[in-house]
Amino acid sequence: MNEKLRLVLLREIPEDAELRQNWNALVARVDRPQVFYTYEWSLAVQRAYHSSLHPLLFLAYDEQESLCGVAALAVDPKGKVGSFLCANTGDYCDFLSLSEQKHGFVAEVFGELRKQGMQDITLTNLPADSNTLAAIRQTAGRSGYRCFARTAYECAQVSLEKVERRPEENKPVLPRKKMLRRFLNAMGRDAPVRLDHARSWEAINPILPAFMQAHVARFLVTGRISNLARPERRVFLEELAKLLSESGGVALTRLAAGEKIFAWNYGFQFQDTWFWYQPTFDSDLEKYSPGFCLLSKLIEEAADNPALKIIDLGLGAEEYKERFANQSRRTLCVKLSSSAAGHAREIVRYRAASLVRNWPSLEVGGRHIASRLLRLKEQASHEGLMATVARLARWSGEFLWSKDEVFFFEWRGSEKPESGATRLERLDAHQLASAAFQYCDDAQTLAYLLRAAARLRGGGVEGFGLMDGEGKFLHFAWVRAFDGFFLSELNAKVDAPSPDSVMLFDCWTPSCVRGHGYYALTVALMARRLQRDGKKPWIFSAARNLASLRGLEKSGFQRCYSLVRKRTLTWQRIQGETPKSAEVPAARASARA
Repeated sequence: MNEKLRLVLLREIPEDAELRQNWNALVARVDRPQVFYTYEWSLAVQRAYHSSLHPLLFLAYDEQESLCGVAALAVDPKGKVGSFLCANTGDYCDFLSLSEQKHGFVAEVFGELRKQGMQDITLTNLPADSNTLAAIRQTAGRSGYRCFARTAYECAQVSLEKVERRPEENKPVLPRKKMLRRFLNAMGRDAPVRLDHARSWEAINPILPAFMQAHVARFLVTGRISNLARPERRVFLEELAKLLSESGGVALTRLAAGEKIFAWNYGFQFQDTWFWYQPTFDSDLEKYSPGFCLLSKLIEEAADNPALKIIDLGLGAEEYKERFANQSRRTLCVKLSSSAAGHAREIVRYRAASLVRNWPSLEVGGRHIASRLLRLKEQASHEGLMATVARLARWSGEFLWSKDEVFFFEWRGSEKPESGATRLERLDAHQLASAAFQYCDDAQTLAYLLRAAARLRGGGVEGFGLMDGEGKFLHFAWVRAFDGFFLSELNAKVDAPSPDSVMLFDCWTPSCVRGHGYYALTVALMARRLQRDGKKPWIFSAARNLASLRGLEKSGFQRCYSLVRKRTLTWQRIQGETPKSAEVPAARASARA
């Protein structure tokens, strides 16, 4: 390109009405405009992630001083590694300019990045059909960068023009029509099933928290931590809704019947595309496939809107998307490195990962090893290197031979009223989601919540949480029938002293609230409640866990007997017997211990 560009580098996204207008006018003129390219999107990212992301905004002006190029990038604190500003939030990211100006704009940006000392650049979710890739390959080398591009995602799409329609009604033919009708009828027994679209901030604001909690709860049930557990992500969605609602571009859609909400989609209607961006549904209604029903209804509605041509189902290769998709759009991850060694390392890493994916058992083993190494690294950081080495030495010794004793305690405490400062609540998926919000920075508690969600899904147990007056969780614990309870410390199932005995287990206090006696208080409150229900509460503790033993002694539980596991390599023996009656004299228990 011969036209001279004037490049402006900014370290933040200015809150400027004129820039907003010119930026979005440019978006409307580029090939295949996306909501992720808009000024509002970048500004929402900056507002939400200002503490961790450092914007690097390039604006290009032509000879008439018209805005003709925008590249919203971010840089690490050292200024050495760059990326798209919206890489972690946008399904598509790109350099914005008209085709005839793209090469010149990309060359100017890379030249300036090199002057700034940028060593590595990762451009994620660049559309494969964008002419930006060709511009990068032609211009990056002149700035000293080596380029490697690989596939990032295949984004499923529904082209409404390709959707088959029923001639008599001109309605789209949807997959699993009979199943859809059956599910909609089941959900609509009391009131017709409908779609509600909240488009203004005034309409979105009061229902956004319920969507966020449902999303986190759904992810916990599926063994994952939702990005909405992070406060930054929630702020981002709030800010984005405020900004895009001014033009009607955002829609928080709900599948509902009467007052009951079955499923949600935080999405966008931009140009000729409806974006299926962040959906979720109530896991209690999973048997009715509410997410599938919501998408079906949304496609039906979109098919009647002549302004819409595409429903973009976004990142991720979920199976349900394939039922609806009739085309896809590929995105790339483009790596640029100023180092030949770094460039070669990236290629080798990618080839190795591709090879491993072809061998599922090897991939699982590799992930397991990587996970163990990560845990060891975290332990070394938290406990110190010497303590971690001592732990490993102890584990090695116990692999050869070990002796573990477990004490069993029966509730013998008195009936007391519950404290007004705290309360005991039964756990469900939504309560676990609230706990994930509260402890999003506590990796160990998040791992506990994932385990708790899986346990809830399996049934046969009850979970309880101790909460303070402000609704913060202080402790968690579970209860189930004693008989046949599997005790990992003994690697065996145990018998119950009596048919009405129940076992309290898997107690957990988040690290930031330890040392306040919440363990003892929680199990005592649970024991009193269970006793009122006609149950005999029991609990156990490893003999070496002195903190647990002290807590149980304070709570009102009394030690009654113990079992000992002796193990040599893969052989083990359990010593001791469960008493036939719950009324075991303390002296007899001590003898067994």
